[in-house]
Amino acid sequence: MAGKSALPGWTIRVTSDSGPRRGVVNNMDVVVRQDVDERKGERSISSLSVARLALGFGLLTGVLEVAQWIVRNAITGGVSLGASQMSRHFVWMIPASNLLIFGISGAFLAGFAWISPRWAGRMTLGLLGFLCGLALLLTVPGLYAFACLAVAIAAGVLLARHGSLNSRRLRRGLALAAIVPATLAIGLHDWDRVLAGLRDRQARPSPAHHRGRPNVLLLVLDTVRAESLGLYGYERDTTPNLNRLAARAIRFDQARSTAPWTLPSHASMFTGRWHHDLDVGEKKPLGKSYPTIAEVLGAHGYATAGFIANTFFCNHWFGLARGFNHYDDYYEEQSAISVEEALRCSSLGRLAVQAMAGRFGGVERRRKDAGRINAAFLSWLDRRSDDQQPFFAFLNYFDAHGPFIPPDGAKRPFGRPPADAQEAAAIRDWDGRSRSSLTDPQVALARDSYDDCLAYLDEQIGRLFDELAWRGELDDTVIILTADHGEAIGEHGLTGHGRSLYDSEVRVPLLLFLPHRAHGGEVVSRPVSLRDIPATILDVIGLEGTSFPGSSFAGHHEGEPPALTEVRIKEGASRNPARPPAWRGPMSAIVADRFSLIRNADGREELYDVQADPGQLHDLAAATDSASLLERLRERLDEMTASEDEDD
Repeated sequence: MAGKSALPGWTIRVTSDSGPRRGVVNNMDVVVRQDVDERKGERSISSLSVARLALGFGLLTGVLEVAQWIVRNAITGGVSLGASQMSRHFVWMIPASNLLIFGISGAFLAGFAWISPRWAGRMTLGLLGFLCGLALLLTVPGLYAFACLAVAIAAGVLLARHGSLNSRRLRRGLALAAIVPATLAIGLHDWDRVLAGLRDRQARPSPAHHRGRPNVLLLVLDTVRAESLGLYGYERDTTPNLNRLAARAIRFDQARSTAPWTLPSHASMFTGRWHHDLDVGEKKPLGKSYPTIAEVLGAHGYATAGFIANTFFCNHWFGLARGFNHYDDYYEEQSAISVEEALRCSSLGRLAVQAMAGRFGGVERRRKDAGRINAAFLSWLDRRSDDQQPFFAFLNYFDAHGPFIPPDGAKRPFGRPPADAQEAAAIRDWDGRSRSSLTDPQVALARDSYDDCLAYLDEQIGRLFDELAWRGELDDTVIILTADHGEAIGEHGLTGHGRSLYDSEVRVPLLLFLPHRAHGGEVVSRPVSLRDIPATILDVIGLEGTSFPGSSFAGHHEGEPPALTEVRIKEGASRNPARPPAWRGPMSAIVADRFSLIRNADGREELYDVQADPGQLHDLAAATDSASLLERLRERLDEMTASEDEDD
């Protein structure tokens, strides 16, 4: 008699043979054996199978990561490669990078399978599922690293417990993943054409007008504060070329940026709008609610071009490219093909590169120095086919932005290279360090290095002006030279920018060069705002029929409004004194006449005489004789922070 039990995974055989060599239970032999037809493949796996599975998962992860980039960029309306410092070859580099990372992981897992094949299957599924989940989660904007890690671990555990190594769907999916990257690599030339179309999907100029209007050149020196320039009385001669050039320019001594960090400041310079009217942020690009100066000039016959060194916040995705026919940000520069470039493209590879470099605080920002920006602009200028068409060019320099490391071969008139690893780390990680974590010698080294970067930048600006003069363009060009914001180097216990509204972060250089003006040297002491740049450009070139908010600072106007500056990095209010002021909630400030009023997120006010006390060390808000002045400035601040759209 024989039969089978209904117990899943087990077979029970019962026989009447009662021979002495077999176990007898009530004259019945019971032979129980485990059914391993399916379970055997789940409990053990060969080293070769592990390696194949890892490579398949790597390709699958790469394809999914490429797909999410394409879909997300299609939804947001732009290619956001610059924000992640990705190569334009990302369509095949992402799968290749994941293939390498998963292949290395598979090699370790294959070794484990050789030692312990019984448990290697579950461990393989768990680890590969974790890596796949982590790779995809890291690409989601706004997710904290801990959340990515926790969800990826959960995904790995679920796959290890419930996944099947023998699943047909898994095998088919991995096979498909092996085909897609090859197809993308073969079609790379066509994909480049698609990217180029997205990159240049900007407003085209109207037919060229006669060269009756002057060219316009906007030079923005990222992170350059006025107080560290010899041009503005700094004890070190950091700007000998600007000193020379300013003799034919109008210099503004009390110019203020509209925000202490890059994106809102540039957005204001392009649209003429205050920060509170522009819904921009670290993950919010400039929208299309307001026209940009590039759009307006392009529509009136100007050839428009931008040359960008800050590829993080000034790239296409953040909306600043709108209106430019040619916009040279990350695309032309990130075309190299190497293992490192491939790793930078994938989320896991970028994490590995940052770990090897000792950086975990975000994307590693690779630089285009001022010499490369100048060369790209001059090359574009020489390639222009229509010399009768005026141009509007925007040059963004990044040399003074942290970390303060001058290009190789640059002179160091004020400092020296870091002497050891600790000093190198203090310079390299400057953006992420608090003042309390730095020693006084480290801050002094940072200041010296910053001044060296300024000296290099000044040298390159001098060369640019010489090149324009040699080409005969200088005398027919309106040039505005300024900075998007400054930098705190220990003042008020702060380092970096986007931390406060003190002058170290918002008072910037501003020079206006007018066409055919051989002599200048005029100095304007009244407060002006960079938000007036579009209105100034239209005024100087004589373009009528359109306008921007604000008023031209090229002339003298009675009753001009104070210069407004805002920061809205954190919307909620925090009373944590360890946090920088701007990280405790929205702040606003105005400069009127010689006084600066700063309103903190908690309502506390600070009042400074910026002429008698340029370091803003003596708060006058509590003084009894400041009451009437405070009241006047409060009223003006309230008026200016109201939306202009509401006033229209």
